[in-house]
Amino acid sequence: MLGLVTFGFVAMTVNWFDVSTGFGPIAAEFDLTPAATALLISVFALAYGLLHIPGGFLATRYGMRTVLAAALAVEGVGALCAALAGNFPLLLIARGLCGAGAAVFSAVGIAAVSVWFQGRFHAFALGVSAAGFSTGTALGLYAWSGITDTAGWRWSLAYGAVLCVVAAVGCALYFRVPPGQDRLEGVRIERAGLRQALGNRNVWAYGVAFLGTYGGYLTGSQLIVGYGNDRGLPGGAVGAAGFLIGIAGVPGSLAAGWCAARTGVRVPFLAGTVLMGVGLALLPLSGTAGFVALACAVGFLFNFTFAVWQSAPGRAPGVEPEHLGTAVGLMLSVAAIGSFVLPPVFGAVREAAGYPAAWAVLAAVGIACALAAFAARGERAANADASSATESGPAPRTAAPR
Repeated sequence: MLGLVTFGFVAMTVNWFDVSTGFGPIAAEFDLTPAATALLISVFALAYGLLHIPGGFLATRYGMRTVLAAALAVEGVGALCAALAGNFPLLLIARGLCGAGAAVFSAVGIAAVSVWFQGRFHAFALGVSAAGFSTGTALGLYAWSGITDTAGWRWSLAYGAVLCVVAAVGCALYFRVPPGQDRLEGVRIERAGLRQALGNRNVWAYGVAFLGTYGGYLTGSQLIVGYGNDRGLPGGAVGAAGFLIGIAGVPGSLAAGWCAARTGVRVPFLAGTVLMGVGLALLPLSGTAGFVALACAVGFLFNFTFAVWQSAPGRAPGVEPEHLGTAVGLMLSVAAIGSFVLPPVFGAVREAAGYPAAWAVLAAVGIACALAAFAARGERAANADASSATESGPAPRTAAPR
């Protein structure tokens, strides 16, 4: 199950970031300004931010397997439509469809890992799935640029669509819920369950706490190559920075799982957000080697923090397994505000005061938002139950009528 979901995250994030490799050709083909081209980021982020919670509702009602497969299929269809778009409005609509599928898969994918792996294996398993997010980011930002250069941006998006469809078929055929967890195959949505998920103090606290770091990374990772080129840094160094800011998240995610299993959520979360903020603020002060090293550090620290953060809903008191998708969806939706708001803020500050001020603003917002983690209370211990790495799952519960 962990392998299926992790591959799904790879496919999801490839189709998120691969479009950035075609910004130049897309702008030339449709005669776009830089601001108009940036809408391809914003429209994905808007759909991604709005549809996490509905994704959780769908998983509660129709079951995890159905929704995981459908979400990836929707993202794949959106990517294919983007590849075939004959004008810019259609391209924007297609990218919004991609964002919708990615939103639903993110929420339900994290919940799926959480219900299979609990106790001391919970954080580590989430670290592994988060490594899929990091791998897909690196592939989409770096490896896919070669496809775009060779075959064009349309074929590049089409290949990403195929990857999503393969992942969707895998989930449809092979994903299953833990033994005895019939409720995860679909139950009625009831008010008590909604209150569990949508009114949980810890979910709100960590959603706000990650808002700035989430938006800061998604802004920086997609703009760092352009920034390096604007500074006149060597092309090899700029390419390395673009690759490392994504792929460095793989060891970061795995380290987070090991760490959070031993320390809880808050301490490693705060450490990661603060250090990442420092890394962003130092980017304009770096030379060539420092620029590459800081990009690597930011990628490592973001995904370290992201993996730790994902374990918060599963440790929040009072949230039943069938409502975890909705709880994760709420947390992701709150955090995703940063991914929609911070890119234009970065652009506006850059135009008014230059790049150093813009990177400093990303850093400051991330660190300030992280303080909301102090509002979380009553975290369940990492060894709260006896689930094992053999995917034995949580204690059995039977299904209510649908």
